[in-house]
Amino acid sequence: MINKKITIAISAGWYDGYNKLNPPYVQSIIDAGALPLIIPVTDNAALVEEMLQMADGLLLTGGGDFDPKYWGEEIIPQSNTPSAERDAFDLLLVKLAYRLSMPVLGICRGMQAINIAFGGSVIQDIYTQLDGDLLNHSQKTPRNTASHSVAVAENSLLKVITGANELPVNSFHHQAVGRIASNCVVSATSPDGVVEAIEMPCHRMVAVQWHPEELYLVDQKQNNLFKWLINEARLYADARDIHRNNIVVDSHTDTPMVWTPSTNLGEWNDENDVRVDFKKMYAGGVGLTFMVAYLPQYNLLADDYADKAKEAFNTAVNIFAGLKKQVDDNADSVRFISSPEMLTADNNVDDRKPSVCFGLENGFALNGNPENVDFFFNLGVRYITLCHNGDNDLCDSAKGNNTHGGLSKLGREVVKRMNDLGMIIDVSHAADSTIRDVLTLSKYPVVATHTSCRQICSHVRNMPDDLIKKLADKGGSLQICLYNWFLADDGNADLYTIVNHICHAVEVAGVDAVGIGSDFDGGGGVPGCNDSSQLINISIELLRKGFDKSDVAKIMGGNFISVWKSIIK
Repeated sequence: MINKKITIAISAGWYDGYNKLNPPYVQSIIDAGALPLIIPVTDNAALVEEMLQMADGLLLTGGGDFDPKYWGEEIIPQSNTPSAERDAFDLLLVKLAYRLSMPVLGICRGMQAINIAFGGSVIQDIYTQLDGDLLNHSQKTPRNTASHSVAVAENSLLKVITGANELPVNSFHHQAVGRIASNCVVSATSPDGVVEAIEMPCHRMVAVQWHPEELYLVDQKQNNLFKWLINEARLYADARDIHRNNIVVDSHTDTPMVWTPSTNLGEWNDENDVRVDFKKMYAGGVGLTFMVAYLPQYNLLADDYADKAKEAFNTAVNIFAGLKKQVDDNADSVRFISSPEMLTADNNVDDRKPSVCFGLENGFALNGNPENVDFFFNLGVRYITLCHNGDNDLCDSAKGNNTHGGLSKLGREVVKRMNDLGMIIDVSHAADSTIRDVLTLSKYPVVATHTSCRQICSHVRNMPDDLIKKLADKGGSLQICLYNWFLADDGNADLYTIVNHICHAVEVAGVDAVGIGSDFDGGGGVPGCNDSSQLINISIELLRKGFDKSDVAKIMGGNFISVWKSIIK
């Protein structure tokens, strides 16, 4: 029986001006328990994205040769005439599915499409462009018959899916993947060295050169590929429901640090330029992002410290003006908010328009005057990170010199004024002594907007278990930071490392005291979660770990909002 809750988009082929699709592609999806949705070849990107939004996974089908212009080569005589319509369509599909963090299974040409879309190349004709004793990759035997075997890479997802070290495959191609895209890895090869499968770590993209839709009825291991796609689609559908029906919060991003005068956050920016923009927020189902004005710390003991503090104040004011202009210029796709109640006003959840709120990173910008807390509050700033890397006139930093032994007299005045205004106190970057002082002094819960667990990664910027517990006991939240050096001692972190920190924090503090503060555009971002559109991947992995949907919704935003509500006057 078809499970109508799971829909798999299937890319159509294009032959002589007609959409065509071999029936086994559709039947393999039906037999795996999902509803097929055939996407016709079109150059209408908005239509393709709308159809993908209706699906939970994507099956990229086989077909003819790609135009080598996509990897910078001239066509050779052995290549068949490419289809400009199909080439553009398949590459568009891949890129849109990636933006949506959708699970993808590529078959034959589908594998080549994934590789090309992310900067790889294709061998136009293996028989004339490769040396050695080559297998016959263009067999004439029936499609449900294997022609040779492939070796499955150890520790690959393909091996997990199939449970095999070796797979019998059929082979109907004269082109093959050449240079591997930088974000992909090889997961199977033929005895002659031809690449037969690739995958994208942390992104649930698997692709094979052979045709499992023709073999699955006679080989259970081939059927596992379709079962995998449907299972991943089910997780994706559940995670998307969470992100569409709850407010997902990223409590700390540094986007003003990296934008240029030409940056428009209303456009989809390359993640190497800007990891947070309003289209990425929408694609990832992120309802609220705190964008901060970051001010680097100046030497507290320098003679011109007061002058630099005044400069920091003016810089922060200018940054917030620029942020507000970005929001105002893109009012059709984003809104500015200054209270949690505004998140659910005017059907904000239903229309899924993302929201932005302001944070100030480093109390240095207060210019030594607690009255400036009021000034920034009136600008719409709703939290202040008390310090950054280095002691300031408010408190000691985790990377400071224990100047005050915790909060200074000025710092205590600032904490009290923030309490009076209902402003969130952020203890990220603060020394343990400062955090203890704040937890003792503050009348309300406290948040670490972008801090990870010291028990897992020993960086001094992370929080030890005893303080995580105290933070939770006061009703606050530890928002896990996605910066690689705060996730792993060797800096080698990925999506799964993030989940490990979340699981540890939940074990220490409970599921009501943990959230996410990405630090995107301030160094945050790891494979599998590299920009706002990919925050949904955390939800998927939490569901895979066994968290129920309500708890994932808490971690992905509900907890932060609850803390914020408890602080407001």
